Amino acid sequence: MNQYTVVTLLYFYGSFLIICGIVSVIFIGLKAKTALISGGMSGCISLFIGYLIFSDVAAARLAGIFISLALFCVFSWRSTKTLFRIFEIQQSSVHDELKGKGIAFLIISLMAVVSVFVLALQVVSYWQA
Repeated sequence: MNQYTVVTLLYFYGSFLIICGIVSVIFIGLKAKTALISGGMSGCISLFIGYLIFSDVAAARLAGIFISLALFCVFSWRSTKTLFRIFEIQQSSVHDELKGKGIAFLIISLMAVVSVFVLALQVVSYWQA
């Protein structure tokens, strides 16, 4: 996997994260503004790192690996936290926020899965270079 493939991968990843933030606001509403902020910020950071790799900045490839690892950890933690909240809601008598939490769980879990794939592809690319 060459440098331009990693750049394309990070551009896709950054765009995906931004879109996930927007989709969460569309489905959940303005209560999901943290999802919009986290998806938007992490997406912009991934796009910026992709640009740095394209510009041949030496440490940018390691930064790409680090950011996808960090985002995988954050999204996994948030997904687990949301799942536990869903279990708490199901046990209570009030189920009003169950739909929103379910959608949030799915989007955050998808972001974690994509993050681990991006991480794996970057690590393979780094060791082949």
